[in-house]
Amino acid sequence: MPSLEVIYTRSMDSLPKRSASVTAAAVVAILGSALVAVGCSIAFLGMLLIKLPGTSSELPSSVRTLGLATQGFMTCLSLFGIATGIGLIYLRKWARISILIWGGFSAFFGVIGIPIALLMPFSQTPNAPNLPAESMQTVRWVLLVIYGIPLLIGIWWLILFNRGPIKAQFRSTTVAADAGLPRKPRCPLPIAVLAWFYITSILNLLFLPLFPFYVPVFVFGRVLPGSVGLTVLILSSLTFVVSGVGLLKLKPWSYSLTMALQVFWLASTAVSMLSPNYNAVLDSFLKDVQASFHLPETYASPFNFAQHLGWMMFGGLVFAGAILGLLVYYRPRFLEAASRAASAS
Repeated sequence: MPSLEVIYTRSMDSLPKRSASVTAAAVVAILGSALVAVGCSIAFLGMLLIKLPGTSSELPSSVRTLGLATQGFMTCLSLFGIATGIGLIYLRKWARISILIWGGFSAFFGVIGIPIALLMPFSQTPNAPNLPAESMQTVRWVLLVIYGIPLLIGIWWLILFNRGPIKAQFRSTTVAADAGLPRKPRCPLPIAVLAWFYITSILNLLFLPLFPFYVPVFVFGRVLPGSVGLTVLILSSLTFVVSGVGLLKLKPWSYSLTMALQVFWLASTAVSMLSPNYNAVLDSFLKDVQASFHLPETYASPFNFAQHLGWMMFGGLVFAGAILGLLVYYRPRFLEAASRAASAS
C-alpha cells in the first residue's frame, strides 16, 4: 500500500499547470486595473487638492463630493481587479468567478457604448468655436477604441474561462481523504455570478444621497414622488440582495423571487418608455442635472446626454432580457442542485 507521501506527490503531479492563456489574462487584468487605479487616484487627488481660479464657476459641494466618491470607489474596484489578476496566477477559484464578472461588465458596457460612439451627433453650441469635421471624427474613433477594447477583452475572458480545460486548472489543490465522497451541490456558475452582481448592486445606494438632483423612478409609466421613489429603490435593492444570497445558498424560493423581480422591472421599464410623458420627464431631469453641474443651458451641446439616453435605456432592456433568458435556461440545473442540497442537509 503506497504511503501518504506517495499519494500526495502523485496527486500534486497530476494537478494541471497554469496555461499561457490564463497567464496572459492575469497580466492584462493586473495592468488594466493598475492603469485605472492610477488614473482614478490622480483624478481623486486633483479634485481634492486643486482649486479653480476665482473667475471660474465653482461646482456645488455635493457635485464635488459625488466626484470624489466615484473616483474613490473606482480606485477600490481597480485594486480588487489587481487582486483578481494575482488570484488567477495562483489558480484560485474565486479569481475565475471574479474575472467572469469583470468580463460580463466589460462586454456589457462595450455593447452599450459602441452604438453611442457611432451614432453620437456632434452638434456645436452657439458660443463655441466651430471645430473641423476631422477633429470630430477623431473623437469618435477615440470613443470607439475606449469602448471597443473592454468589449474585446470581456468577450475573450468570458470564452476563455468557460472552457473545460481552463476550468480544470482551477480545481482545488487539496487532496481529498476519500475520493468516493459525494461532491457538495453548488450553484451553477453563471447563476452564482449573477447572484454576486445582485449582492454588490446595493453599493449603488451609497451614491443616491450624494446626487444634487432627484432621480425619477418610473413604475409602469408613472413617476413616483421623491420619498416614495427612493423607498422603492431601496426596497428593490434590498430584495435583490436577499435573492442573491438565496441563490448562493441554493434556496428554491430565491429563484422564483429573482425571476419575478426581473419580469417586473423589465415590463415596467418597457411600458414606461412607451408612455407619453416619458420624454418630458427625462427632459426635466436632464435640465436639473445641467443646473446642478452648472453646465451651459443649451440643448445643442457637443455631448448632449439626452440624445443618447434612449440608446442606453434600450441597451438596459436588452441586458435585462438576457438575464431573464439566462435564468430560464439554468432553472432546471439550479433546482436540481437545490434538491440535492436539501437532501444532503
